[in-house]
Amino acid sequence: MKKLAMSLLCLSTSAFAGSDLDMANKIRSEGFYNSEVMYTLERLTDDIGPRLSGSPQMKKANNWTLKKLEEWGLQNAYLDPFDFGRGWSHDSASIKLISPRDVSLHGIPVAWTPGTKGTITGDVIIFDASSEADLAKYKGKLAGKIIMMGLGKNIEEPENSVFNRYDSGELSKLKDFNVNRSASHSPWVTLDRRDSAMQRYNFRKSLNKFLKAEKVSGVIYRSLRQGGLINVFGLDHRVGNTFPVPAIIIEAEHYNLLSRMIDNDKKLKISLNIDARFHDEDRNAYNTIAEIPGSDKDAEVVMVGGHLDSWHGSDGAVDNGAGVAVAMEAVRILSQLGIKPKRTIRIALWSGEEQGLFGSSAYVEEHFATRPKPADKNEQALPSYLWKDQGWPIEVKPAHDKFSVYFNMDNGSGRFRGIYTEGNVAAKSVFSQWFGPYSDLSTGTITNKSTGGTDHESFDDVGLPGFQFIQDELDYGSRLHHTHIDSIDHVVESDLKQASVILAGFLYEAAMADERMPRKPMPKDISALQKKKLKLKAKKVRNERQISANRDIERNAIKN
Repeated sequence: MKKLAMSLLCLSTSAFAGSDLDMANKIRSEGFYNSEVMYTLERLTDDIGPRLSGSPQMKKANNWTLKKLEEWGLQNAYLDPFDFGRGWSHDSASIKLISPRDVSLHGIPVAWTPGTKGTITGDVIIFDASSEADLAKYKGKLAGKIIMMGLGKNIEEPENSVFNRYDSGELSKLKDFNVNRSASHSPWVTLDRRDSAMQRYNFRKSLNKFLKAEKVSGVIYRSLRQGGLINVFGLDHRVGNTFPVPAIIIEAEHYNLLSRMIDNDKKLKISLNIDARFHDEDRNAYNTIAEIPGSDKDAEVVMVGGHLDSWHGSDGAVDNGAGVAVAMEAVRILSQLGIKPKRTIRIALWSGEEQGLFGSSAYVEEHFATRPKPADKNEQALPSYLWKDQGWPIEVKPAHDKFSVYFNMDNGSGRFRGIYTEGNVAAKSVFSQWFGPYSDLSTGTITNKSTGGTDHESFDDVGLPGFQFIQDELDYGSRLHHTHIDSIDHVVESDLKQASVILAGFLYEAAMADERMPRKPMPKDISALQKKKLKLKAKKVRNERQISANRDIERNAIKN
């Protein structure tokens, strides 16, 4: 019996047995001694700069990456369009407190809000509303005003650590699988989260109409960061839904200053100038696609990618210029080595990731599988990641069966320490072998846990193997993610070279393996009992949130 079990194990792994060590040597040599990864990243950041989806700079990035991939010898390169909405860009912004004293404030516009068409001035009031009833309290009081969206908040004690790499203990803990977490439902997509998003969406529609009708001059948001960091964001980019008032995000410290002055009965006046515009000549966004064709007849496909789009506050170097540069470097290495893969190696540089994985979702829907959209049009208006895994049944297309694997990079510029299998336990032994030739570069930690929030989910949601690597965080989460200092200064070159080499190795092995990547069972709808439990849990969370809100109201009433 033991001998039979060993034979079956050998059969199950023989298709992936061993790594091509000669090719690993070539990949390492090309990736370390002839690397172009930093050149690529400099062109994306220093030359092109921020790459907001739909903006002229994003289209410039699409065209530049397309041309560069063709120069490297990749074939069948094209820009893949999908419906997105309005383009937007800005050239400059300034905000200044002019009374009761002069203070130059630091701010960045909210994406997809209109410009001021010159400098405007206005009295400042705090606007604290989260419901229709709250809006009624401000009726007739906002014309010509510049409003602050909520009260100031206390600055919390900062954490001591800014720059982090995984230690052995943390990597070891990643290997432990949480059996209590439902495999059918990502923690990002709970019923409560979807319900809360729907409430916020409905309120935003009412808010837009109210602010426009009340003739508000400008809006100020508080940065969620501290220490002078501004985290940027955008409001709705779709036609007919864009925010009607010029809006800017300022440093938390500056926002709190204004809030305290108002609390102390000071009358504030601010000047605001935002030079911004919409681009409605083309309402598509584009993914950049290119490939190294496979030699097999009717070849299967191995894919690699990262999102090319970024936010507008900085150059988008770590989010996600780094991932794009590494993916491009990996296919450059393989093309330079003149490989003849059995499977097609296809690179996809996505747009619309920051707004809800729109580019990768559109691509998967076009080529591999579709899921029904919600019947409720308001729910359809939510970011697709909040509902796309709820539509049943999944309808697969012929290319679904010809797909092997997708690898993604989108957690900053930190080096690869391992990979998440997304619960695909059959992939674990495969990855263990593929990390072998690079064991001096990476611990090769393999966890059956899942990670979310980026484009591999678009593949995983329809039963296709999609993976994201475990990366050292560095200062990605502590100060770079979606902030105005996301520049190439914070990228670690040696980490990008390491990631490029390992990714090229994985692509080569996946393209040459005898069998396609093992798959998990296709996603399926949960049982009625599970749905009931999730609804009860969502109701409990809503009740607890309301109780907490009521307590806050009582405390503020006592304080005032």
